[in-house]
Amino acid sequence: MRIDRFPDFDPAKFLPGTRIEIRREIESATIRSALFDFDGTISLIRTGWQQVMVEMMVGILIQYPGEGETLEQLTSNVREYVNRLTGKQTIYQMVRLTEEIRQRGGVPADPLEYKEMYNEYLLHHIRCRLEGLRQRRVTPDELMMPHARALLKDMRKRGIVLYLASGTDLVYIQEE
Repeated sequence: MRIDRFPDFDPAKFLPGTRIEIRREIESATIRSALFDFDGTISLIRTGWQQVMVEMMVGILIQYPGEGETLEQLTSNVREYVNRLTGKQTIYQMVRLTEEIRQRGGVPADPLEYKEMYNEYLLHHIRCRLEGLRQRRVTPDELMMPHARALLKDMRKRGIVLYLASGTDLVYIQEE
């Protein structure tokens, strides 16, 4: 099938030497600022956080079984609301966990307790990455999205003000 038969078809263009797709070109003079998410957009340090959260929550909720609910159904349910609340602060997922416990007839702890528990679980999961950075066995670029540093430097060079946003606690963002 010939592409020229579809006038609206625009074959993908990529940034040279990368797999970064250019959707449309914009004059840099029109861009004054850019907002980036941290986890998974710039940093890869916390890669896997969702699975850690799901496993923790399932481990708690399994103590309050739903009527005829299988482990697979429970895990799917937890994964659905963790994914739906992704992008919000971690406390929102923990509030949802407390609601689930209540719905199952349990008496939940305070959401902040679950958040602290999650942060400990996650720290265990990412400790080797953080230690690798501290001991310089791993370079920061190895735990960043490919070409992220070059993109950020180029944007700064063009005078674009960069902002960072995250649902992760500030103390962890500053450390990472």
